[in-house]
Amino acid sequence: MDEQAWWYVNGNWVHPHEASISINDVGVLRGYSVFESLRTYHRRPFHLDEHLQRLYRSAQLIELDVTFSFDVLRNIVLESIQRNAYEHATVRLLVTGGISEDGVLPASQSSLAVMVTQLAERDMERFARGCKLITTHLTRMMPEAKTSNYVSAIRALKEAAQQQASDALFVNEQGHVLECTRSNFFVFRGDTLITPQAEVLIGVTRNVVLALARERFAVEERPILLHELSSIDEAFITSSSKEIMPVVQINDIVIGDGKPGVRTYELEQHFIELVEQGTFK
Repeated sequence: MDEQAWWYVNGNWVHPHEASISINDVGVLRGYSVFESLRTYHRRPFHLDEHLQRLYRSAQLIELDVTFSFDVLRNIVLESIQRNAYEHATVRLLVTGGISEDGVLPASQSSLAVMVTQLAERDMERFARGCKLITTHLTRMMPEAKTSNYVSAIRALKEAAQQQASDALFVNEQGHVLECTRSNFFVFRGDTLITPQAEVLIGVTRNVVLALARERFAVEERPILLHELSSIDEAFITSSSKEIMPVVQINDIVIGDGKPGVRTYELEQHFIELVEQGTFK
């Protein structure tokens, strides 16, 4: 971590080693907080407004009062990017319930932190290799809200690491394959792209990829059944940091020929073209 980076914490600009919030903050004591993670390309934030809208939506879902306006938050994010010289960066926003007087209920003033860290250049070798996933039946709380409650996600990631996998796919009681711990999940069956729409966090990158895909493929937003995984032709995951990452194995199932698929590669190339041309909001 670059200790000379500038972070915003409750009205102050500080370096990472100086950043802190109170131990009496209900986000620390009870995990009552929401967050967002977005990225920049060539110092430009990728779909900033959509990320901020989702942050407020997450807060609304858990009834967390955000005590600063959309425009104020937007300007803080833009200033955070300006204060740091990174060409490509991850910007994380954390909103908590604030200091609690009784250790349970949130305060009247929410806390805000904006953290900026450098991102490396795109790793095309990692894309060429693809990744392995496992499935897990661990239960998530309110997946539609991006909260800091990552107990299930951390347990799933530990389980994935034990099986030499990169991430884990959540599967519900109905046998629906949903999403990974920090990314959305897609499969191709022939020239049809399929991705879940219910019980998942609707990703900003997910929506951009769907818009690109609709220009080239049939698209279905519906549940993916666990038993379908043995008959899919390609799979990939999306997130702000991963962009589009091919999946070549799930549990013991090898996807296609065990290499990133041609349709996934086509989408990745169009996505790269979009961000390199700067044709995004």
